[in-house]
Amino acid sequence: MSDVPPEVINDILYRLPVKSLLRFRCVSKSFKALIDSPKFIRAHLKQQVLKHNSDVKLIFKAHKLFSLDFSSISSSQLEELDHPLKQPYGPTQVLGSCHGLILSNNLSDNGVWNPSTKMFRKLPVCHVNPPQNHGPREVAGLSQICGGFGYDTSANDYKVVKIAQFYHFSGSSLVTVTMVYSLKLGLWKKKIQDCPYWLVKEDNGTFAAGALHWLASTEPSSEWSPWVLIGLNLGSERFELVPYPENLGKPLHLNLAVLGECLCLISGHVVVRTNAKNHVLDHVDIWVMKDYGVKESWIKLFSVEQLDGCQHFSFLRPIAYSVTGKEVLLEMDNRKFLWYSLEKKSLKHAKINGGLDFFESFVNLGTLVPLYGGGNDGGENEKDEKEKIEPEKKDGAGNIEEEDVLVIEEFKLEL
Repeated sequence: MSDVPPEVINDILYRLPVKSLLRFRCVSKSFKALIDSPKFIRAHLKQQVLKHNSDVKLIFKAHKLFSLDFSSISSSQLEELDHPLKQPYGPTQVLGSCHGLILSNNLSDNGVWNPSTKMFRKLPVCHVNPPQNHGPREVAGLSQICGGFGYDTSANDYKVVKIAQFYHFSGSSLVTVTMVYSLKLGLWKKKIQDCPYWLVKEDNGTFAAGALHWLASTEPSSEWSPWVLIGLNLGSERFELVPYPENLGKPLHLNLAVLGECLCLISGHVVVRTNAKNHVLDHVDIWVMKDYGVKESWIKLFSVEQLDGCQHFSFLRPIAYSVTGKEVLLEMDNRKFLWYSLEKKSLKHAKINGGLDFFESFVNLGTLVPLYGGGNDGGENEKDEKEKIEPEKKDGAGNIEEEDVLVIEEFKLEL
């Protein structure tokens, strides 16, 4: 190996899946130092993002968490995920995912973990008190809590967002408290600018292009107020309006997703039938924003016409491009999968072995992304926790003080 140029070795290692890299850390101290280095981790992540789903798991959110290999979903067997927040009773929820990291919670704890490296981190509880700037006699009722998880490119930091919205009954006004947790600094902070919009869906934010996105309304008390698309830039930590596509029309349903690292808008259109009691969904358009923030960059990637008979759907969501990039995997009504061919403009069913009756799904990259040191720079307590999870990481020679174990009770309130 001494005759092989270092750049060639690096180029080979960048292309390997995480499972292989974790084994190669045991080859030598130089390999371990290289694979643990921040520069290598960033380069490997970039390679994973550029490649078409070569080291990717399809994660299922049901009463428990399950996964299978995305590259062979028709032949792979569904397996239950053994994760740090697993409990004998009670569900595990996923609140967001980014670059191979997953933000999740159970009935008692929340945390961020990397399924590929098995690293897990708990974060401190975020207490949110009702705002007091509307007078002592005014009652502020907690209306909803939303959250999200994403990556701040400018600070090389992963951030958790918590948005609590309060409704003042006497003044019919909305007050929002927005909190941001930095994995790099290991602390919660209140944002200077709180969300000026009413989040119309209690969904977790959709992360794309360095921002978390929600559908929102400018008038919380108005049922028919127009919806807007907003993004929380994780670098500036400011809310911004994101333009809709030019020819969006008047859809009955709007939802958000991510497809190929791009923000995706799902618009459901109906046909009004005079004899029908309810509107009937006619087709769904899948829009993709190729150049983030540029209205003209929205393209209608494809449309899906309503299926006949028992295959009738009420909801579709794009999950990911296929390995070849010629098909898109669609989740149908949280019960089935479909493949849409971009070339043939046709649908076919995607068979999943050991399928679930009801689920949500997302794809998760295999990465080496660390969980930082929670502001403690790899102290003794963190070192002990690290040894419990992954013994081969217990020496301090590498640059792995960033990877550690910490919790977030993301939605625990003190009112």
